[in-house]
Amino acid sequence: MKKIAVNIIQETCEPLGSNTTEALIKILMAPSSVGKAGFPVIQEDSFQHFLDRVPHLLRDGQRLVEVLERLEKKLGESDEVSGESLENILRGTDVLKRVTLTTGVTAPSDLWLLRQVLSTFDELGLNELISTKKWFSRPEFAKTHELDPIQLKHDLKFLLSRGYLENRGEEYKISGCIQARNVFERCKALPSDIPRNIIQNIVEVLRGDVSQMVERFLDYEDTDKPVPGWVAGVQEVEVGYRLLPIVLAVRYLDANRGMKAGTDIANTGLLFSDSMIKVLHSAGAMKSNGQITQMGERMFTRGPGPYGIIHAYHAYMTHHQKVLRGNREGFWVARGENVAASQDANSKSFKQINDAIDAFCKKYDFKYDVYVEHAVGQGEATRQRFERNGEEHIQYFGADLEDAAIDKSVENQKKGKLPQNMKFVRKADIGKPEILIDGIRKEKAETENAVMVVGNGFHEVRNQTNEKMIEVFSEYAKAGIIICFTEESGLLDEDLLFTGWNTYHAGFRYVHEISGQGLRPAIDSEEGENARYSWKKCATYGGYRVLEEFTTRTRTIYPSPKKDGYNPAISVNYFCIPETIAKKLGI
Repeated sequence: MKKIAVNIIQETCEPLGSNTTEALIKILMAPSSVGKAGFPVIQEDSFQHFLDRVPHLLRDGQRLVEVLERLEKKLGESDEVSGESLENILRGTDVLKRVTLTTGVTAPSDLWLLRQVLSTFDELGLNELISTKKWFSRPEFAKTHELDPIQLKHDLKFLLSRGYLENRGEEYKISGCIQARNVFERCKALPSDIPRNIIQNIVEVLRGDVSQMVERFLDYEDTDKPVPGWVAGVQEVEVGYRLLPIVLAVRYLDANRGMKAGTDIANTGLLFSDSMIKVLHSAGAMKSNGQITQMGERMFTRGPGPYGIIHAYHAYMTHHQKVLRGNREGFWVARGENVAASQDANSKSFKQINDAIDAFCKKYDFKYDVYVEHAVGQGEATRQRFERNGEEHIQYFGADLEDAAIDKSVENQKKGKLPQNMKFVRKADIGKPEILIDGIRKEKAETENAVMVVGNGFHEVRNQTNEKMIEVFSEYAKAGIIICFTEESGLLDEDLLFTGWNTYHAGFRYVHEISGQGLRPAIDSEEGENARYSWKKCATYGGYRVLEEFTTRTRTIYPSPKKDGYNPAISVNYFCIPETIAKKLGI
């Protein structure tokens, strides 16, 4: 039976090439199992072999998914492969398909950033220096080339996390993979007259306009040669850089939900230019017959969340050379046209949080009459709560640092999507609790027993130390505010390298570091006194009780059980009540 299974795998996967086929046989014939969450998992060694040997990014990824589906069909039709042997292989194909389709959501934002970092490095002659394959000291490199050592560290760590560099402490050199040599040699400086934020220009083309600037932006040399392993080659970097704004332009037009697999691109109501179609085809988002692929559906329907979060930092990339020279003045993160896209990323988390609030209230007979959404965006958490409870017994508040986000919420309020009694607190830095607290009290509402929902907002506190975050939580706790907040887990370089494209945290970490924001780990580190505390520890030291019963988590970063047991969740929805309330409720 084993030999027959191997023959079927070999025959079906042959179009992917002999090396890839050999790797897939090794992975799919290795033991698989079902994890604690009920999903199929493969062994750690099998996943690493997949990363090292199987091309699965963009167009290569779509090809792989199609082959794996044909394989599943052939195995199902075979009378000679059955029972546990069949189940074992199918668990493996399920994992590989999920990991591959995930790349469509997680990789383009990293590729968009990579292309711009490489552009700046080329402008400064750094790509050529790195290509010499010699070890260099980051502090000395910064001093010699008059670069800001902190920004250089962020840039090098980002390139390291995506497989292009190796390091030993503060020393770096180009990695040994062919993709690294190619991107440093061939990714030249981008044209200075084409804006990094080109979404609106693409929107107008999709509406029927012609734009020579957009055509120039979309122009690149197309090749069709798979790269070995997970590290992106020049083709993938160039395609990802152009794909991201196309997808966000479609989301801006609120047309992304119609981009389902099997849909003809000509029937979407959008006027995709030939150059856009070329990008979509190279990205694996579209077949040669014009139909959207499974990969394309994932990109258009689930991609806008992470894409929008990362693209909001376009000002930092526009001025990347200036930042690398030590000048950070005059620009800031700008969510603007990406407010809706960014909100997409939190929709599922907000449902989990609102469910947890209801469960908590039911169990402890707890009542609240003030509901706050901080980092409000379009008010998705509030919209969900409004649908459940109306506004007769709840006073709603929305708070945000950016006027663009508040304006979007006000617009939704006028459309009836948000409660009419909702009040807004502008210029509300989440790291300055007094702004929100004063805003609530000015409206004659009480903060005691208020519920505040935050979607990825606390990491935006600038220049945060452990002590500063504890102080922030302490002020909210003193005001008696229950906090339910979502945060992505801060991951180390090693985590990012060994997950490949299974998360978008490399770019997520990078943009938050260069803008002075800080991610925190889901699990406390034991790396000395200066280790960054977890969010749970900060909240606990700040006077909160983190209730595990109502705290929820997304999937783990590895699709395989780790030998050392370390496998944190990608993000966590923390449910925190002030100690004063916990004591009153007898918790």
